[in-house]
Amino acid sequence: MFSIVIPLYNRAKSLRGTIQSVLNQTFHDFEVLVVNDGSTDESVAILQEFTDQRIRLISQRNQGVSAARNTGIKNATFDWIAFLDGDDVWKEDHLEQIVAMMSVFPKECVYVTSFEFSDKRVMFRHSRTSSIFVVDDYFREALHELLIWTSIVVVNKKCFYEVGFFNPSLNRGEDLDVWARLGRKYKIVKNTAITAIYQVGNDNSLSAGKSTYEKSILSIIDLRGLKGFERIYYKKMLLNRIKRNVKELDLIEIFRLLIKHNFQLVI
Repeated sequence: MFSIVIPLYNRAKSLRGTIQSVLNQTFHDFEVLVVNDGSTDESVAILQEFTDQRIRLISQRNQGVSAARNTGIKNATFDWIAFLDGDDVWKEDHLEQIVAMMSVFPKECVYVTSFEFSDKRVMFRHSRTSSIFVVDDYFREALHELLIWTSIVVVNKKCFYEVGFFNPSLNRGEDLDVWARLGRKYKIVKNTAITAIYQVGNDNSLSAGKSTYEKSILSIIDLRGLKGFERIYYKKMLLNRIKRNVKELDLIEIFRLLIKHNFQLVI
């Protein structure tokens, strides 16, 4: 039923735990597509320790996390795509919770549970009257709460052919770009159940290294024509970047951002 896409780049230290958290699921109807994006460590050898026939390895030259996820989506056997990063873990009921959400809202295409950080940091969460619900306005709620994160979302495969895949030219915010496109077109079903753990402190990313402006989601934002909470959401994102630039004394990028958006960021 589920095709689980795991992009892999130099995750030798964490991969065993990630894969085992999938195999420990109480819901068993799935395949695992591990897309090796040119790993140079022992990641592939560690993966091959697992003999479960549901695991498939796809190898490609290093192209970044977006390209790896896109490869997984396009090679998926099933219509429902679940994502899991190679250093994060699911709790045993993650897929079971998704199935429960589907039974409550069977006609929707995007399902999202909730997560916690491994260091137990406090996270803002909107108050809810029900544990499973439809998000009314993605941009309004995403202004304050981390509604979607890659390792807690399940999306019907057809959605990517309608709104587009992950942008391979981006190495920061490429996931936020996809969630926004999905949020504009589809209702998002949310579950307050915490089913995944974001492992803090791991730095071997498929998009490792400092992100430049040209390779971040900021480079494709255009405030012209945006209205309501979507405009506020992106304006806040840009202003946060400017605040960071101020701390780093990156005056050239600050001026470039202000010029690109016709100084609307300070209006």
